[in-house]
Amino acid sequence: MKINPITNPNILRSYLGTKPAGLEKERAVSGRDQVTFSSEALTFSKAMTEAKEAIETRTPEERARIADIAAAIRQGEYHVDSDKVAEKILESVFRK
Repeated sequence: MKINPITNPNILRSYLGTKPAGLEKERAVSGRDQVTFSSEALTFSKAMTEAKEAIETRTPEERARIADIAAAIRQGEYHVDSDKVAEKILESVFRK
């Protein structure tokens, strides 16, 4: 595929010479940038922080169990009993 260069210098000059209207005025008034986060973003951030803290505060026994499961998954030796999974799902649905 060949991409042709811009041969008309006026096109490039007109593009580079344009600036969004009102941008300079806004910066002169505010003097600094501001960032606001949505409530969803704040909730997500809090949840991620709590999850990270929960992982970091695991007991040595929990960490060892997690490492064993991760190793079994990597080696293809970890198998899930689908009947147990289905039982747990049904328990959680009918407990409500």
